[in-house]
Amino acid sequence: MKIYLIRHGETEYNRRRLFYGKSDISLNETGIEQANWLAEKFKEGKIDTVIYTSSLRRTIETAKLIFPNQPIISLEDLDEKDFGLWEGMSADQINTKYPVEWEKWLLSPFEYTPKNAEKFSVFQNRVLSCFNDLLQKKEDFVLVGHLGVLRTILKTYFSELNFWEIDLEQGNYTVMESENSRFKIIKWNS
Repeated sequence: MKIYLIRHGETEYNRRRLFYGKSDISLNETGIEQANWLAEKFKEGKIDTVIYTSSLRRTIETAKLIFPNQPIISLEDLDEKDFGLWEGMSADQINTKYPVEWEKWLLSPFEYTPKNAEKFSVFQNRVLSCFNDLLQKKEDFVLVGHLGVLRTILKTYFSELNFWEIDLEQGNYTVMESENSRFKIIKWNS
């Protein structure tokens, strides 16, 4: 079984390096170009499978541009982590407004939860539970997702990876293969 992992195209919040998870932002011009470029890549090796996205616009828009004639299923459990009061803020803005909380998060990002944000363990459990449900279907699929979601999946199945160093570039795709419950990467940022 092949699993295609695609990070959504660029948004203005990406370009401005802002924290955002649940903020429902559309693709910017660069993000549209990235998705169109991936559509060209996938024309060569026709993928005829179900496309899964989160419920947020940026993943749905990316998927529709890449796979305009295929069914797309949006699942809230694949939404990015909610950063609460930090949504839409830069690291510098967070550090200025919430210096104590920012320092706690930097020291322990998987344990410390910013105010009104989703706990990392809750986020991780919902993403992995949903991904496991998709695996149980034993069919190839495409997941157009968010960096945090894709990092969570890859770190779980490839423990040697460092969560923060998993770099999935927008405009590229990664393919993992599952055979007898064993996983391997067959393309990375291709």
